[in-house]
Amino acid sequence: MRSRLIAALLTTIALTSACASDEDKPLTEAQGQWVDAFCGGLLPGMKAALELKAQDPANPAAVKTAYLKLVTANATALTDAEKKLKELGPPSDELEDVHERLMKYMGESARSYAAAEAPVNALEPNGQFWESAEKALADTSQVSSPEQLRATFDALEKSPKYAGAMGKSVPCTQLKAGGQQ
Repeated sequence: MRSRLIAALLTTIALTSACASDEDKPLTEAQGQWVDAFCGGLLPGMKAALELKAQDPANPAAVKTAYLKLVTANATALTDAEKKLKELGPPSDELEDVHERLMKYMGESARSYAAAEAPVNALEPNGQFWESAEKALADTSQVSSPEQLRATFDALEKSPKYAGAMGKSVPCTQLKAGGQQ
């Protein structure tokens, strides 16, 4: 019994090492573009969020302008990223599920921000603007699982190949630096 288990384990090891994984191959141009599209879809929203945080709450008109910029930057960037990722397809067989989760997250997020633009724009720039804008965004949210984004980062960081690609990607390094550079 024990020898059959050991034989099965050795066969499994031999089979998995015989099949070269994506990690064994150099990053292709399309895979690099996939990484750039992923981070590039998130970067404009992060930059707009930083601008929004920098606004003086005593100036509701400036807060509204910055909030609308956040909404439109996210809607546009996430839509563009979803389109680019769809064109590129999964970066590898191993990341097909990651790609599908990310596509769903990008699409739902883009539609959520686009749907929030008119309600946020209709709000009066007053002391309750921020709270009202957050409610409008929550009311239009179509994101079923926001944890999908974290799961995507985690999956890529577990892969030396993709973690390295993220370290070399300009949008990813800017994202990691908090939108600076």
